[in-house]
Amino acid sequence: MNKTEKQLLVDDLHKEFGRSQHAILVDFRGLSVPAVTEFRRKVRQSGSRYRVVKNTLAQRAVKDTPLEKLGPKFDNTTGVAYTGTDPVALAKTLVDFAKEHPQLVVKGGLSGNQVLDAAGVKALSTMPSLPELRSKLLGLLQAPATSLLRLLNAPASQLARVLKAHQLVLAESQPGDKQEGGAQA
Repeated sequence: MNKTEKQLLVDDLHKEFGRSQHAILVDFRGLSVPAVTEFRRKVRQSGSRYRVVKNTLAQRAVKDTPLEKLGPKFDNTTGVAYTGTDPVALAKTLVDFAKEHPQLVVKGGLSGNQVLDAAGVKALSTMPSLPELRSKLLGLLQAPATSLLRLLNAPASQLARVLKAHQLVLAESQPGDKQEGGAQA
């Protein structure tokens, strides 16, 4: 690569890293080509991106981006998986793939402003994903409204049951009176 190509690559990476607030660094030495292809496919399916770049270029590209804190961790063989939306989905993808392929080693990562080590990335992967959290939050928000509706309906339904019971009691006592009255007429 000549200097111009390198600068274009750094500029492109800088833009991508600027839009990403979450990243995980991995050491991919020892992975076969089919395994790397499968890994890239799984990362894409999680809504994330994966790049392998020379460490010096990556360190230049992360300057003045949310991923700047990861700069010193670009050493040896490093690939970077990054996303701007759901860090949990990315962490789950990487940790699950590393279980199947122990050659893939998670080095660390960044979620928001928090730098994570390998154990932190593993802990992040055990958290519920963004859609799961949204559905739980929606359930919590709907619960008070549902309880309030039940509470408001309870007196009306209880009153209806009391009236129905009273009607049944009256109906049971009146048929005998009507028969006697009907027999007299």
